[in-house]
Amino acid sequence: MIIKYVLDKSFGPPGSFTGYFILLVGLITVFASWSGLVLIVLGSFMAFSTSGCMIDCDNFKIRFTDNLWGIFKVGKWQYIHPRTQIGVNHARMMYRVSSISNHNIDVSDPDWRIYIYDGVDRRGKAICKFKNRVDAERELIRLSEALNIPIREEAPGTKQ
Repeated sequence: MIIKYVLDKSFGPPGSFTGYFILLVGLITVFASWSGLVLIVLGSFMAFSTSGCMIDCDNFKIRFTDNLWGIFKVGKWQYIHPRTQIGVNHARMMYRVSSISNHNIDVSDPDWRIYIYDGVDRRGKAICKFKNRVDAERELIRLSEALNIPIREEAPGTKQ
C-alpha cells in the first residue's frame, strides 16, 4: 500500500499566485505571439509544482518528492530503518510579500507536521501536514502501526 501526501507549493503561496498570473498572461498572448508558450510553461511550472511524500508500507520505503507541474514526481526511494521514529511538531510557516510601495506583508500559515527522526533524535523531513493537532496525532498513530516504527516521545518541558 502506497500512501501519498502533498506538503507545500514549491514557490510558496506568493510564487504560486505569480505563476497563475504568468499563466494567464501567456494564455492571452499566445494568440498574438508564440512567445506566449514560454509564459504558459513557466507559469504552469510555478503555479502547480509542489513538494510531497510517498510511503510504501509493504516494502518499508519512503520517497520525498518534488512534483514538477503537479504531475511528474522526482525523488529517490529510501529504506526506513527500524531505529527511525516519527513525531508531530507545530510548524509556523511565514511568507513575506513586498509590494511596489515598499510595504511588507507577512502571512503566517501555522500547521502541524509529522516528521521522521533518525536513530539519534535528529529531525528529518516532514512527511505530512495537518491544520489541527488531533488529525495529526490520528495520522501519526496510523503511520506508526502501518510502518511498525515507534512514536517519538516529547522531551520533558518542551511545548509543541
